[in-house]
Amino acid sequence: MANAGPSTSLGKPWWRDSWLWYALGVALVLRLLPLILWPMGECVRDECIYRSIALKIIEGDGLNPASKGWLPAPGYPYLLALMKVTFGSYQSVKVVQVVLSMFSVVLMYLIGRRLRDQKVARLSAWMFAVHPTLAWFTNTLWIETVYIFLLLGAVAGVLWCRDRSWGAAILPGMFLGGAILFRGVATYLPPLFLLALCYPTSSSVKGVQEGLVRGWQHAIGFVVGLLLVVSPYSIHASQKHDAFIITDATSGHVLYLGNNDYPPLTFDYGNGMLTQPLFQRYLRQGREPCPRKNANGKRISPVLTMECESERAVVWIQENPREFVARIPLRLAQMLNPHTFLTRHVRWGYFPGLPWLLKEGLVLWIALTSIVISFGGTVGAWARARGPFGVMAVGTVVYTMATIMLLYGMTRFRLPLEPLWIFYLSMMIVDFKGTINIFKESTWRSVGLLLTLPPVIALTGWFALTGWPLFW
Repeated sequence: MANAGPSTSLGKPWWRDSWLWYALGVALVLRLLPLILWPMGECVRDECIYRSIALKIIEGDGLNPASKGWLPAPGYPYLLALMKVTFGSYQSVKVVQVVLSMFSVVLMYLIGRRLRDQKVARLSAWMFAVHPTLAWFTNTLWIETVYIFLLLGAVAGVLWCRDRSWGAAILPGMFLGGAILFRGVATYLPPLFLLALCYPTSSSVKGVQEGLVRGWQHAIGFVVGLLLVVSPYSIHASQKHDAFIITDATSGHVLYLGNNDYPPLTFDYGNGMLTQPLFQRYLRQGREPCPRKNANGKRISPVLTMECESERAVVWIQENPREFVARIPLRLAQMLNPHTFLTRHVRWGYFPGLPWLLKEGLVLWIALTSIVISFGGTVGAWARARGPFGVMAVGTVVYTMATIMLLYGMTRFRLPLEPLWIFYLSMMIVDFKGTINIFKESTWRSVGLLLTLPPVIALTGWFALTGWPLFW
């Protein structure tokens, strides 16, 4: 089989590679230019919710449920509150996000270098740097930029610490703990990272034994780092809301939106609820949400609200099994829609003065970027996925898509997965002939590709054309 492991020729030290510095320069321009020329308004949709929650924190109430009843993970609201108190504006967080995105470019380079060679490192860093939606998201009040940085830090940390003492594993544990504090969906990722830490050093019996012995030591360090970051808030929130909370209580609300009498909701261009009146009209067609206050007017614990919504969603699924199954392809298509929130904002007129031709070019760039990553990354993953990184990357993608199948799809949920798929796309491009040879020599990888690529093409293409005026 063609070599799929890291190359022994890594060239000059990473900090002396001019390709990385050029990538950082281009990435900085692409992130600062729209921030300077087209500064966003105060907030849009969930951005406004995060701001209102942050305001309550500043006023001394701490983190409380949003007006819709769900309790968010604490990371971003507290970060916004810190920015407001320190710099006088919530918008200052965008500068922090630009900086974190620069660090993410470096992490892409370092991971790619460790996975294979300098070519993969350079290509991965550049694809992240010029990704239009990832660049633009630094200019918003959404969680994705911070979450991607923390997720990449955890992945890089696991790959780095496997060659070191068990104490080094505390660092990736802290990174993943940070990711959990910023997005509740990461709560169930630790088993994948622990498995990566325990991955055998070789396929021999001795390699398996060494991997397990060394891996369990690293796993202890990883869990220590995880608990150091997550447990203080978890203990505080559990005491405050009279129920066990790890970081958030949002799954019930998402189940309410995705498993109800109205069609699956999303907020992307071409298939989403782009106006508040339309959104409210859809909500009126479904069941009433669970009560958020008791008869005495006291707020019900968000955990109890979440459990109530989850139970009602399960009942709905039991009563509508065919509808539930029929919605799965639509939810996945909503997540794989190549037109992201950036397409929506281009169409909403958030870039005044930008010529029509450049707007259409930007929309094309947005769509092609995600299409190429989805297609090429899937091909590369089937050929190259193996080892600790394969466990973390493929496991995270499969787990996220499984949650989408149950809940509801939105392109914003796909963005943290694209950097992981970029590595496989890079490896395929750098060694295309080797990739083809792998499929020739491995029947099960070829069959896996043939089974999964057509659905990816179909689901991606479902909404692919909705971003251009011809199809309005």
